[in-house]
Amino acid sequence: MAGTRKRAPGALRTLAIGAAMVVALFALNLHYPSLLALAELKTFDLRMYARGTRKPHGEVAIVAIDDKSISELGRWPWPRTVLAQLVEALKQYKVGVVGFDLVFSERDDVDLEREKIVGSLKDAGLPPDRLTEAAGISNDDAFAKAIKEQGATFVGYPLQVEDNPKARISPGFVTKIGTPAPLAYSLVRIPAGPPPPLAEAIAYLPNLPVINSAARGTGYFNTPTDPDAVFRAERMVIQFGKRYCEPLILAVTSAYADNALTSLTLADFGVASAKIGPLELPVDEQGRLLVNFRGPAHTFPYYPVSDVIAHRVPAQALAGKIVLVGASALGVGDRWSTPMGADFPGVEIHANAIDNILAGDFIQRSQVTGGLERVAAAVMGIAVSAAVAFMSASWSAAIAAVLILGYFGFAQYLLVSQGLLLGVLFPIATAFVTYAGLAGYRYLTEGREKRHLRHAFEHYLHPEVIEGLVQNPDQLKLGGERRHMSILFADIIGFTSRSERTPPEELVALLNTYMTAMIETIMRSGGVVDKLMGDGIMAFWGAPGDMPNPARTSIGCALDMLAELDRLRKTDPRFVDVDIGIGIATGDAIVGNFGGKQRFDYSAIGDTVNLASRIEGLTRHFKVHLLVNHQTLEEAADGFINRNIGLVRVKGKTQAVQIDEIAGRRGGAVDPAFYEQFVSALAELEKGSQDQAKTSLEELAKKKPEDRPVQIYLERLHASNGNGRLMGRLNPFKRKADPADGAHYLLFELDTK
Repeated sequence: MAGTRKRAPGALRTLAIGAAMVVALFALNLHYPSLLALAELKTFDLRMYARGTRKPHGEVAIVAIDDKSISELGRWPWPRTVLAQLVEALKQYKVGVVGFDLVFSERDDVDLEREKIVGSLKDAGLPPDRLTEAAGISNDDAFAKAIKEQGATFVGYPLQVEDNPKARISPGFVTKIGTPAPLAYSLVRIPAGPPPPLAEAIAYLPNLPVINSAARGTGYFNTPTDPDAVFRAERMVIQFGKRYCEPLILAVTSAYADNALTSLTLADFGVASAKIGPLELPVDEQGRLLVNFRGPAHTFPYYPVSDVIAHRVPAQALAGKIVLVGASALGVGDRWSTPMGADFPGVEIHANAIDNILAGDFIQRSQVTGGLERVAAAVMGIAVSAAVAFMSASWSAAIAAVLILGYFGFAQYLLVSQGLLLGVLFPIATAFVTYAGLAGYRYLTEGREKRHLRHAFEHYLHPEVIEGLVQNPDQLKLGGERRHMSILFADIIGFTSRSERTPPEELVALLNTYMTAMIETIMRSGGVVDKLMGDGIMAFWGAPGDMPNPARTSIGCALDMLAELDRLRKTDPRFVDVDIGIGIATGDAIVGNFGGKQRFDYSAIGDTVNLASRIEGLTRHFKVHLLVNHQTLEEAADGFINRNIGLVRVKGKTQAVQIDEIAGRRGGAVDPAFYEQFVSALAELEKGSQDQAKTSLEELAKKKPEDRPVQIYLERLHASNGNGRLMGRLNPFKRKADPADGAHYLLFELDTK
């Protein structure tokens, strides 16, 4: 994969630092869990809101004390006779269960005024029996009577929950439980030993005795808030004295479910389980049940009280359902912040919870999800560490983003499809902080390495090649390694005699102009300028970075160098008579930093380097510009006009090497016909057809009398017949050969280095 890096010396160290960061984040979260707790709650709100609206199951309706009803029935609170009319209307609608999200702890104002009037008349001497008959039934009694006759009405009440049992009792609240007592769990299993930690009430605000006695039961409507004052859960149990009280929502749901048994199991850590019938409620150790909100406010059907009393609501809208009566008018209160909005009627919070229980559709957070969250944090942290350690910056960033987004998507999928609440903040924070820390560490450490690389190679490589090494330093192995490379040597022909007749200043200026042009050409091709030796240049391809085809690139560069020299001849009079020879050899070489501790060079050594130097020297003997060993030509593949010069055995070597001339690129200005005829002539000569080869070479000599390889082979053919002599320093390889075998004509031995 393009983004992977070979293991760098610091990769394991980076991985170890990442693992240490993950451990430190776990320890920090363990000792200071509140650091992320509030942010996780806010994240939960956003995820719930993003999930969108889900249609309620249709078994819960809300009869609202809303602005419309207040405008028609008068300001709130209404006389209890209005509420009696409401209960009577609900009975006529044949609702299943009625739950008042209200407390009736004080007497009706009209009843109090009536008592004052009756008392005054008694003081005036009117008969008490006549006054009682004339006054009629009280509003509270009328309301209680309607509740009694309806038979399935539950009324709410608040509990005063305090951590300090000696806290001051709120006005109106009482510590002694009246009769009938608030509803409590039917079955409670309590462990032996000290009492488990539960929310405890020190007092409650009871309803009027007449209403309390008439109702089917009473349940608390306390809804706990989180530290940010947002309602996200219902508290399913509060201990009051020795009673484990039921919330209004559970009492209403139990009655609707044919008086399903409510049971509670406690453990030393708190609530172990809470059930209604066979259904287990996913509560936490504090007895809190996360509310699976169906949507924003008014997702459930709302019907104004005034419309119900006037029978303007369709019968099927209320028949057989749980009806919650509560306030939704803006001026009445009972509006709270929830994950679905900041102005949410409290009665609809209860409606959502009841709908969750009836459908068995909960938001669940358990030890399993908590464990999965920690495992995800560890895996993501280590995975990000490995990515930063062993991959490039762009790939490690992409992997970190994929992990973070993938985990968030997975957690959201579990929330939407299965109602499982998997925390996202700690795993994502672990991955992000680990990535940010390690990326910063790599930026600082690799910044030093990049500066070192730029400084080390700025005199050898083209800036683009240096940048490639900086971005992928694993291509470079300092200290020496064997690489497959192409080595180039280039010299100015006749430079020694030129230096003797040219003033030093002019010679240096000419040499600087020449070197600037040649070095830029080499660097532009991706080559490394190894050495500048007077008028000579040594360069190589295939190190320090990888290169697909060093041989082809080196030949292309050599041709570009010759073209650049031709340009200088046309534009600079000093170069009119300047010529160069270039030799290239391809093979294995040792490349790396060579030298002492204080002074070293990045260079290449080996037989391939020596061969390239010898090949460059042969350009003087054959009077050609560019010679390469045959391996270079084979690896470079097609695209060049070339000819086989022959086999050369350099001094000190027993193996002869085929040498080829590169005349130009195919499709360029060079005519390939001359070189193709030369190759054919050598093929005839090698087969032993000297006469045919001689005839062909003589034709070539007429076309190009100055071509030295043609002259050399004609001289050899003539010498074999006693009509010529061998070259001074290029002697035929002396061996016994079949006279019919012409291979010895192609063999040259270099007797100097």
